Amino acid sequence: MLTSFAQDHASHEIGFITGAASFTTDYGQRYNFKANVGGNVGMGIGLIYYYNFSDYRYRWNQRTNYFNEHFRIRAELSYMSAKLDHFSTWAQENSIWGEKLRAMHGTSRIINFGAQLEFHFVDIIDFGSRRIPDLKWSPYISAGAMVDYYKPGLKSDLGDWTQDISVIYEKWQVPGAINVNANFTMSATLGIGTRHKLGEYSDVLIEARWQYFFSNYIDGLNAKQDPANKYNDWLLWVHVGYVYYLN
Repeated sequence: MLTSFAQDHASHEIGFITGAASFTTDYGQRYNFKANVGGNVGMGIGLIYYYNFSDYRYRWNQRTNYFNEHFRIRAELSYMSAKLDHFSTWAQENSIWGEKLRAMHGTSRIINFGAQLEFHFVDIIDFGSRRIPDLKWSPYISAGAMVDYYKPGLKSDLGDWTQDISVIYEKWQVPGAINVNANFTMSATLGIGTRHKLGEYSDVLIEARWQYFFSNYIDGLNAKQDPANKYNDWLLWVHVGYVYYLN
């Protein structure tokens, strides 16, 4: 009976998202705007699926409870990548150390799979049923977890660092400070966004999401002995999307 109840009162949506992802990694300098926000920016795309705890399209007049009417689950499969360079005052110096930083170029490619729980301030049934014409926006906040497959890359304009590690800035010359092997990790997400009513069975969404990785090798660099190396890699993904109601 519990299974039947869930099936009768659930609804489903699918969609896609795309947007710009700003990577904050070991490429850069803390509190430097270009290093942390404007410089190492890539793109991301994803497929999304929503599970709603209420059948808002056809049972809008049958109220359930606060949780069902304000929360939904979003599952996601997404891909993002970025080219990474050192944007900092140190990289601008006219010295051998500045030259080594400027010569370093990295890449990071990430596949995310996971889910987030969204809390909508507007009643999901009121918004999704379209029974209130003036109700066009549905702001929300979210939190979730991802399993991430990442593949970093590194090269230097000064030469092949795998053959001559001296071309790399000193703090990454020690064993274990560079690891460009593909691997898996996990991440936590926090987001804020809104839906906007597009048609009878579709919405557009705008969202900004912070994603913190449980690894510091997303960019392939991890200078463990450096006191300034306090946090793992993270990114901010600002994206737009399209959502279609299946029922």
